[in-house]
Amino acid sequence: MAIARVQISTAIVGKEAEYMAATSEGAKLMQSKGLKNFLRVSHSGTPGIEVWSMTMFKDWEEYGAAQDMMQSDADIQQWYLESITNRTGEMLDSFEMVEVPGFERGAETSGDIVFATAWNILPEDGMGKEFIKSCYGAKEIHEKHGAKARLWQGMGGGYSGKMIYSLGYDNFTEMGKVQKSFQEDFANFNRSVAVTATIDHQLILRASTIL
Repeated sequence: MAIARVQISTAIVGKEAEYMAATSEGAKLMQSKGLKNFLRVSHSGTPGIEVWSMTMFKDWEEYGAAQDMMQSDADIQQWYLESITNRTGEMLDSFEMVEVPGFERGAETSGDIVFATAWNILPEDGMGKEFIKSCYGAKEIHEKHGAKARLWQGMGGGYSGKMIYSLGYDNFTEMGKVQKSFQEDFANFNRSVAVTATIDHQLILRASTIL
């Protein structure tokens, strides 16, 4: 059951070049330490450009060991110190995500393009169970047409208590073809299931062409 640590930031106006350099340096540093870190930028669904730094772990044990390693690693601590004393960006949010059983893909990215929907489950008794059941049905349709479906539970920050259903694609061309292909099947599915949650927000993230 994979764990993802997510840190969302954006550049301070006038310091965009320095921010991009520092962000790229941080990602490369974490990768050099054996961490599965990758960057995604917001393509749509956010007021401005956001950079999502995501680090994946195979389970909570690996997550815990990695946090201790980062807090004691001299190179990472030096990079953190530089990012604080020579600030070029603003932290917007940070949180963890935990894979929901039955939707596991492990500590790997789902692709360069991610279409994600954050859901708030309705408070009535039994809605959580019914929501998960509907996500299984959606997953079956989406994966039949070629998408990589995942369901995460958000922990902390603005995603506390939210369920995050995402579809991964290798590129926008694949996304367009797959999204088009499942429209009829998914419309029929939506007409057959009860409403168990409300959409909090949706966004598309993509691999950066400059970071």
